[in-house]
Order: sequence, then C-alpha cells, then structure tokens
Amino acid sequence: MIRTLVQLLASLTLAASLPQALAQNNVDFPQHPVRIIVPYGAGGSADILARAVSERLTTLWGQSVIVENKPGGIGTIGIMLAVNAKPDGYTLVSVPVSDLAVNPHLYKKRPFNVFKDLEPVSQVGSVPNMLIVNPALGVTDAAGLLALARQPGRTLTYGSPGVGSQAHLAAEAFASKHALTLNHIPYNSVAAAITDVAGGHVDLMFAQLPSALPFIQGKTVTLLGIAANQRSPLMPEAPTLSESTGEQYGDFISWSGLMAPAGTPLALREKIARDIQNVMNTTDLKQVLAGSGTVGIGSTPQELAATMRADYARYGHIISDLNLILD
Repeated sequence: MIRTLVQLLASLTLAASLPQALAQNNVDFPQHPVRIIVPYGAGGSADILARAVSERLTTLWGQSVIVENKPGGIGTIGIMLAVNAKPDGYTLVSVPVSDLAVNPHLYKKRPFNVFKDLEPVSQVGSVPNMLIVNPALGVTDAAGLLALARQPGRTLTYGSPGVGSQAHLAAEAFASKHALTLNHIPYNSVAAAITDVAGGHVDLMFAQLPSALPFIQGKTVTLLGIAANQRSPLMPEAPTLSESTGEQYGDFISWSGLMAPAGTPLALREKIARDIQNVMNTTDLKQVLAGSGTVGIGSTPQELAATMRADYARYGHIISDLNLILD
C-alpha cells in the first residue's frame, strides 16, 4: 500500500514537471506571436535588424514576429517595456550597443540595469564606423592626418551626433592615443555632421558605414580607415586605422543585440539564438543586411554577454577619462 502510494506520488510529481521540462527544452516555442520592441524610431540599425530578422523568423516559426517601435527617454521607454514583460520569450527588445555598454556610464539615474534586468539572446548584426575627412585636407590615410594635426598652430575639428555618442568617444580615443587636441563640434544628427564634413565646415568625423557610404562614393569625403581591429567584409579594400598608424584602438563597431527580460530561461534564449543563426545562414538575410551596410552575425547568448562586458569596460574607461556624466 505504502509502495503504491509512493509510486503514485512519484507519477504525479513527474506529470507536474513535464510541462516545465518541455518549456525548458523549447519543444513548443513559439505557440503565439512574438514581439520585438525597438526602443527608438524606425530606420536606425536596431530597427533595421529587428525587422529583417522578424520576417525570417515569422516564416521559420509559423508565428508572427511583430516589431514595435517605442521611442523616448533615450531608449528608456522601450527597454522598460521589455524589463517589465513576462520572461517567457514572447517579448524581446532590440538594443544598440549605446544602451548596453555606453549609456550606463553616462546616465546613472536610468531605472534599469542592463546586466540585472535583461538577459542576452543574440548579437544580430554590426555596423562598422569609418574615419572620414574633408578632401580639402589633402590626406589619404590616418598617418597623413596625424602629421597634419601635429603641425604647429593647427587644431582640427571633428563632428559627431552629440556628446557621448559613439562617434564622439571614438574621436576622443583616437586623439588620446596620439596626444592630439581636436575641437569637438556636436550636431543634432549624423546627417548634419557628415554634410558639414563634406562641406568643409568641420575637418573630420567617425561615421557609420550606411550614413557615410553615399558621401564616400560621391567623393565628397575621403575615407581614411575602419575603426575596428579587422577590415570590414562589406568594404574589404578599406584598411583599418591600426594598419595605417601601427596603434591599437579597439573596435568602435555599432552593433545591436536581442535581449530578453531577466529570468528568461537560458535554454529558451539559446533556442531563439539558434533559430536566428539558422535564418542568418540559410536565407538571404546576410545579403539583405549587407545592402544596408550591416554585417549579419547571429551569436549565442554567451557570446553576446562577453561582448557586452568587454565593450562596457572599454567605453567605461574612455568616459571616465573624459569625466562625462549626462544626467
């Protein structure tokens, strides 16, 4: 009798644990539409990546993957929607590197912690940053720019889309590495800054490939190099800055990662990451992203976590040296 009762209780315990085990192994995910929140307006890299991935995942999963733009508060509004969502994989957020590794140092009063309130899913893609100059400077590589900047009485100006932007930090890191003094001219947008580089109102800037490419192709700016450790597969003929100067600067790459609410099971996040990698490798997704100046990736949650930590530490040092706090 006692043995029978024990067996019955064991059977009931096993039955109760089956749904949880199935969920952890992601057998039935997804069973209804998934939403990807973009904490900025349409057209940015986080939005482009989310929409490109969502289309292919919709086909793969047989469930709609809906992209929702929720701009405001320098990403805070959209990210908080994800932070407060149920950790079941049905709400994801496409977050640029600025919000994961840069802004935590600049805005100390944000109501969330990216390392505690979000879980990494996959680094979906990246955009290389390029050092561009006005052609009137007469330089064709970074070494030539350094020689010009060191001329007595010469102070070069650089543009950026604002204080604390990746373009601002890249320029300051470049200047610091070579003990240069550069005059920062902040703008309200990337387009305005690049236009003034082309027009000769500022001398140089670091700009993302999609924004800079039309100006490079039109020869209204001169490309000096890629601000990364390796050449970009989207423009393999362009050297890195390190190749020209012999110095190491680190990767100033604009990337976006899919994040999930804290508590989302690792097995579920790994399943989503595998599916992203699958559509990245078996569809035209990489080619579509390349057309917009973006390198398709599709990493594991662990790889995204490592990239977040590395960039968080590196940008933290730069921001600390500049003594920047924006709230």
